[in-house]
Amino acid sequence: MGMYTGLRFKGIVKPEYREMIKEINDGADWSDFAEKFPFLTNYASLDRAEFIPRGSLAYMPDSWEEGKFPNQEATDGFERNIDLKTGYWTFQCSLKNYNQEMQQFFSEVLLEIIDSVDHIEYYYEEWARSKFYELKDGKIVNSDRKGILYGYEGEEENSYWGY
Repeated sequence: MGMYTGLRFKGIVKPEYREMIKEINDGADWSDFAEKFPFLTNYASLDRAEFIPRGSLAYMPDSWEEGKFPNQEATDGFERNIDLKTGYWTFQCSLKNYNQEMQQFFSEVLLEIIDSVDHIEYYYEEWARSKFYELKDGKIVNSDRKGILYGYEGEEENSYWGY
């Protein structure tokens, strides 16, 4: 079956990428923009690339959504949206991160298209606590901010990748 990893994001997209993000939010594929933006080519070729930002929330904390299926809504302002005027992009998603799609998204896509970050939260379904990341010196790095406790205190917190 496999395990799921969730991502919650809030940040400012550079003006030249805002229309692309709107179209991706609305169902376009990253590969649709690879010719215009060649830095997307490698990421767009990944099997689960389209799950960011549109992957449904599977096995994520109940607090990430409210309502009953099929009418769940994102909580805490993480509805999939981009404000074309300000560039403020919000989303939450999950996917089976077997090929490090999220890490590649951070390094190959986010670093190219964002001006600033308010929130990057990463959560693996077996962890007790999420992890936060930030944009620092042109890189996405671990944040000093303590992750949110979604599981039970004392559950093992591990990291299977070195971001």
